[in-house]
Amino acid sequence: MDSEQANPATFGFPDMPREAASGHPNTSQMRERHPWTKWRRPWPLTARVPIVSGALILAVAVAVSHVLMSTVAYEQELSVRRLAAVYLDGISTTVYPHVAARNLANTLEALNRTMWFHQSMREERAMVRLPDGTLFADVSAKANDANTKDPIHDASLGRRLERGGGFVFDEKTGTGWAKRTIEREGKHVADLYVALELKPLVEERHALRRNLLLATISASLGAAAIGFMIVRRMVQPLRLLTERLRRAQAGDIAIVSSAMLPPASTEYGRLLRGYNGLVEALDEREAMAARLAQREQESVLGRLAATVAHEVRNPLGGMATALDTVRKFGDDPDVRSKGLDLVERGLWSIRNVADSVLAFHRMPPDSPRLTPSDLDDLRVLIEPELARRHLLLSWQSSIEETVDVAATETRQIALNLLLNACEASPPGSEVGFRAWIGAESDQAGSTALNLAVVDDGPGLPQPVAAALTEVGVSTAQDPPRGLGIRVVRDLVHGLGGRIAATTATGDHGSRIVVTLPPGGGPARRATT
Repeated sequence: MDSEQANPATFGFPDMPREAASGHPNTSQMRERHPWTKWRRPWPLTARVPIVSGALILAVAVAVSHVLMSTVAYEQELSVRRLAAVYLDGISTTVYPHVAARNLANTLEALNRTMWFHQSMREERAMVRLPDGTLFADVSAKANDANTKDPIHDASLGRRLERGGGFVFDEKTGTGWAKRTIEREGKHVADLYVALELKPLVEERHALRRNLLLATISASLGAAAIGFMIVRRMVQPLRLLTERLRRAQAGDIAIVSSAMLPPASTEYGRLLRGYNGLVEALDEREAMAARLAQREQESVLGRLAATVAHEVRNPLGGMATALDTVRKFGDDPDVRSKGLDLVERGLWSIRNVADSVLAFHRMPPDSPRLTPSDLDDLRVLIEPELARRHLLLSWQSSIEETVDVAATETRQIALNLLLNACEASPPGSEVGFRAWIGAESDQAGSTALNLAVVDDGPGLPQPVAAALTEVGVSTAQDPPRGLGIRVVRDLVHGLGGRIAATTATGDHGSRIVVTLPPGGGPARRATT
């Protein structure tokens, strides 16, 4: 399909909005299109519970009212049946002689007298039918009543009257028909039909139904109103807790005052007290976190200061030795030149340490490459420690040209290992150092700088060996002995090297080998 066919404007919809074209109208459009959606939001509990309780009360009241009205209607109809039976007995006794004599005038007169006399029944019409089905007499209280339906001429009404046991009531018209068979000595004389006006009874029933309905609605509304107030009071603590949680979400965490707390024996009392306990625990946790952060900051600063002091002290010792040598043998140009060079390199080393601290423990990016003289200086730097501990030094270095590794970091690694070896070795023993270029086992065709330090001590404890050799050890875990172990581990990992620690000879002494790949150091890693 080309672009013209895909454009809705070509189909006669030039102003079709984006939402309509995609088939997904946004929320505001749906609300404008269907205003009733706003009523679909959930109602609060204080409204739902009274409404539900009021509706239940109304339903139960309506059901009870219906049963009550059915009972009242049945009792009313039963009373009318009884009263009609008594009334028919009286009329039958009155009109029997005249019907038996087939005296129409006397029969009509008797029916009129009984209709006039029995005003409480409000008779509307009286009819007498002979056994052969002939209408013998018909008396109406009103002139037009003779034209209304009657069970003699209306077969449907007659059948209803027979099924009703001689009485039928039409609530719409308010008229009831009663039938009585007049017999004498087992002989069927005639059938008497009487129409009774029951409109007052119907009106009374309707009035009773209206009163019951009004009373039911009033009771339901009253119960709903009372339930609303009770439920609103009951859920007040829950609303308070909801408001506090909403404020806590915004950052304003506060406990509920004791004056607003329900009794502790209630559910809401325990709930709000639990919330107060949670807030207090959060406050204590934040305070503890602040104290721990302060302690951690102080600990980090302390470790940083100790590391800086440790790294600065090493070159200072060598510089002091060089100055002492210059004072004693300053007349010799060669001795003076070597001493000044050593002092200069010591100062540069101290500067690099300061720069690394300022760069968050990262060595300066312009770290120089390692030269043979950098390793030779270590012999001068370690001499004061050897003399103080009465130790001998076995030195072997086959480095004759510049090696492509960072000089400052390599010197710090070697110096720290030598100082730790001096500390671990007993007086009169020997500390060994060896540096050589050898092939790396994990990278074919490449060479690496290898540094080995051997002492005659009791051997590295397992925690110290793990701190040195384990790859991925967190720097936050303090090694069991000395700051030099931390420095060596971090520097070797930073240069991409590895450390191996073994027993020197037999069951005593330690041999630590550090392998540094070529190109290691901040300057080279930054360019890769």
